[in-house]
Amino acid sequence: MASAAPKFKPVSNFAKYVGGHGKAKTNLSPVEVGIVNQQGGQNDIAPQWTIGAQVAADYINNQAGGIDGHPLKLVSCFIPDQVANATQCGQTFANTKAISGVAVGPVSIGNQAMEQAIAPTKKVLIFGVSTSPVDTTYKDGYIIYGDGTHIEAPLATFTKEYLHAKSVSIVWPNIPGESTGVDIIVDALKFEGVKTVDSVSYDPSSTDLTTPIEAAHVGKTDVFIADAPGGPACADMNLALKQLNIKTKVLANVPCDSPLVAKAEGGTLPIGWYYASAKSLPGDPSDPGLPIMAKIATTYGEAQWGKDSWWADGFGEMLTLAKWDTEVLKSGKTISPATLNATAKAFHGPVQGGSSTLECGAFKAAPAVCNDLDQFFQNTAPGVFKPIVRWIGPPAGFKLPANLE
Repeated sequence: MASAAPKFKPVSNFAKYVGGHGKAKTNLSPVEVGIVNQQGGQNDIAPQWTIGAQVAADYINNQAGGIDGHPLKLVSCFIPDQVANATQCGQTFANTKAISGVAVGPVSIGNQAMEQAIAPTKKVLIFGVSTSPVDTTYKDGYIIYGDGTHIEAPLATFTKEYLHAKSVSIVWPNIPGESTGVDIIVDALKFEGVKTVDSVSYDPSSTDLTTPIEAAHVGKTDVFIADAPGGPACADMNLALKQLNIKTKVLANVPCDSPLVAKAEGGTLPIGWYYASAKSLPGDPSDPGLPIMAKIATTYGEAQWGKDSWWADGFGEMLTLAKWDTEVLKSGKTISPATLNATAKAFHGPVQGGSSTLECGAFKAAPAVCNDLDQFFQNTAPGVFKPIVRWIGPPAGFKLPANLE
């Protein structure tokens, strides 16, 4: 995919984006949509993703006209810790004829089992930011913000070209799928000419991260990349930096923009951190959609999550899937895996909360990936994120491993 930066065109009229207004009509049959997330177990990444999807459904039914007038009904299935749970969810969605599309949260357990169960039906899976490389190969999948591999290489572009780093430390939790993304960052940094890259993983059940922070020589290198998929790990990394009295440039993935990190810091996020984001970042004063989304969260009783990244993922996925369903019905067709797929394939953006342009299917080995561009911000004051650069891609000439490209 070309990495030329598209224009900044944030979506702010969510009802228009979905394609309706007002309340859904209760006398019409509901449109069923599946949602699946990894939660209820030992290694939940983001249970708040589910809340974002539910708030989006409530908003759609009350303010965006439902699905061309039809009420939107969510059918949920959760994966605690076992692959067997993922298989069960896949079978449930595959065998429920009324479901043509499923929104997938940050799932890293049993992805292959779940998708193998659904694949024969050709039902659409929509992802926000996928956490598993397996997701990228699902032929009827659409990863609208990016995945844990294709949106990692731009971190190297930013680190070298904008932070001017000559040495980098990376610390990351050893969970399924995470190592691939970290390997890509390391390869891209070395491609950019960064000679010293110290990468250290840790057991995700650990909360004291002083040892891996020290092992990665954080504070002795120019930049520390805090590569974590969710708020708790980011909060633990920040606490370790404070305990070790380390002051350095920190580049984090957008899930670190979390109320959990702010709480650990005493109410506000760490000032000065940089954030990589393949979607809108709460606190960006130039994005008119963000305060609207926060207001919607408050309206539906979830104010605490209105500025959370994973919550925003669930919200954006559901709005986009509803948009596709609405377009199918407005065209006079019946929602089915075939018609929903055709509509999704013809969609090139802008996507709510993400890039202005999407190119799903641009990667031969990863047909579900629709984006490989990131934005980068710096937290310059409490709650304020200054855009440093928008929508940049991997280093010029850098190529992903053949099994991902």
